[in-house]
Amino acid sequence: MEFIFTREIKADLLDVDNLFKSSLSPWWDEIDGYARKMDGDLSFQLLPAMVISAYRCLGLENKLSIQMANLYKTINFANKIHVMVKDEEEGQEHNQELQFTILIGDYIFGKVFSLLLETRADKLLDSFAAMICEINEGLIVKYKLNRNLQEVLARTRAPLYKNAFKSAGELAGLAPEITGIYGELGYNLGMALELVYVHEQKQDAGDYFIKAEQLLQSLSRHIIGMEPVFQKLVQEMGQEIGGSTDGL
Repeated sequence: MEFIFTREIKADLLDVDNLFKSSLSPWWDEIDGYARKMDGDLSFQLLPAMVISAYRCLGLENKLSIQMANLYKTINFANKIHVMVKDEEEGQEHNQELQFTILIGDYIFGKVFSLLLETRADKLLDSFAAMICEINEGLIVKYKLNRNLQEVLARTRAPLYKNAFKSAGELAGLAPEITGIYGELGYNLGMALELVYVHEQKQDAGDYFIKAEQLLQSLSRHIIGMEPVFQKLVQEMGQEIGGSTDGL
């Protein structure tokens, strides 16, 4: 599925794909099989595009946006590999393949922190570590406490979007309050995207969509020179769920 808002960043997304592969190149032959399982996974495709857009929106350099999109793609990939590990009740065998899956997931998580240092974004280390902990707690909630879809997404998927937007705000030098609002924009856009396009639960996305609209309008008044990157996305989602795009 192609999104209108990604058409202008096709070349950047290809650069992210190439960087993703090269950054994991020492083990790519072993990892490739896991990567192929992501084909057609809209959630896996959306996140890098949203990271690039979040950085572009604040006028950050293109190279940085591609590097950060790769970071979040790599975190997302490690999460999805760990999710492949099932319980014994689900037929999971405790064999060498299981051990390798866990070890590869752990290796990729470790790679994320070295990529942060290579990107010279080491001041984000604490927030990345906190985000990974939050997602892992969310996975426990998902598999052990049987929470509803929105709560699971809020704790396993939305933190990626929120943290990506907050990291862009921090690296752009926004005031902490505005950075927090920008993070909330990421959270609400992420929730709406996941509900509408990944899980096809349009009826549950309305509140997140409306909140994202409101935050986007507020931020456009507070951030001088903010690029109109998300207007097409909001309009596209509005048509999908029948929401308003007034003022955008």
